[in-house]
Amino acid sequence: MRRVLAIRTAILVLAAAMLVAAIGPARAQKKDVYFLSWGGTIQTMLEKEGWADTFAKDTGYKVTLVPKATSAEIIATAVAQKDKPQVDVVMCDLVAYLQGVEHDIFASLKQQEVPNLAKMLDLAKVRDKGIATYADLLGIVYNRDIFKREKWAPPKSWADIERPEFKGKLVIPPVSNTYGLYTLVELARLNGGSEKNIEPGFAALKKLAPNVVDWTTTFAKIGEMMESETVAIAVFGNSSGWEIAKRGVPADVVIPQPIYISPTVAGIMQNAPNPEGARVFLNWLISEKVLTYRAERFGQSPMNRDVKLSGEAAQRVPTGEALNGLAKIDYEYVLAHRDEWNARFEREIAPIR
Repeated sequence: MRRVLAIRTAILVLAAAMLVAAIGPARAQKKDVYFLSWGGTIQTMLEKEGWADTFAKDTGYKVTLVPKATSAEIIATAVAQKDKPQVDVVMCDLVAYLQGVEHDIFASLKQQEVPNLAKMLDLAKVRDKGIATYADLLGIVYNRDIFKREKWAPPKSWADIERPEFKGKLVIPPVSNTYGLYTLVELARLNGGSEKNIEPGFAALKKLAPNVVDWTTTFAKIGEMMESETVAIAVFGNSSGWEIAKRGVPADVVIPQPIYISPTVAGIMQNAPNPEGARVFLNWLISEKVLTYRAERFGQSPMNRDVKLSGEAAQRVPTGEALNGLAKIDYEYVLAHRDEWNARFEREIAPIR
C-alpha cells in the first residue's frame, strides 16, 4: 500500500511539475510590453480611449506606456538604457529616432516576425532598424475669432508667419523640436539657403524672434494660449491643430506649400526584455486597424498602404503614394548638425524677447 501511495505521489508531483513547466513559458511570453513614447495623443489613444484594452483582447499581451514630453527625452531615455533596456518598443520623431540608430540601440526588423511590414510604404522604412507608423504635416494653426475681429487675412504661405501684425501673438517650437527644425529649414529656403546652407534660416529666425510669445513643444499649451487669446497663430503639426479645435478652441489649420512631413518612427530595442511581445505590439501598431483610427481620430497620414479612408478624413489626410511628393530634407546631413543648431538656437535665439 505504501509503495502504491508513493508511486501515486510521485506521479502527481511529476504531473504538477510538467504543468508548471508548460504554463511558465506561456506566462513569460505574455508579460507586459513596455512602450516608450509621448503622452499626448498616444496616451489618449491607449489609456483614455481604450486601445490598450483592445491590444490586450487582440493579442493576449498588455502594453504599459512610458510617456515622455518630447522626442529628445524619449531617445535620451532609450540611449541611457542601451546596456540594460527596461522598455521594449520606442516611438518618436524621425530625426530623434535616427540618433538612436546611430547609437545602435535598435534591433533589426524582419518581415517574417512583423508581417505588417510588407504593407508599409517604401518611404516608411528607416534602414532595417525602424518603421514610420504615420506622419504629421507641418501646419499653421490660427485662432479664427481673433483673425476675424482684427480683420486679418488667414495665413496661406510660410512667409505669412513673418507678418508684422503677429508681433507678440506667435508661437514657434524650438529648433530641438521637429516642427521648429522644419521652420528653420523653410526660413533658410525662403531666403536663398537650405539645410546645407542654414545661415539664412538663423538670420530670419533671429529677426522673427521678438514676435514669438513662447517656444513651446506641446500642443496642449498652444491650445491653452490660443483659447485665452494670448496667441493668435502657431507653427505646429496639422493633427495637433485639429485636436485643439476638437477641444472647443476656435482654431483652423492651414498646410502651406511646400508640405513638410514629420514621420513618427517605431522600433524594438536591442536586447528588449520582452522581444516577442515587442514584435507583436509593433505589428499591431502598424496594422490597418490602428492606423485607420489614427488617421480618422487625429488626422495623421498612415504609412500602411492598405488603409482606406472615407468622409472627412479622406479629404484632409494624404495617404499612400501622395506622400511621396512632399518636401524632401537630407536627414543624414541634419542629424550631423542637429546638436550644433540646437546649441546655437539656445545661445542666439531663445534669449531674444
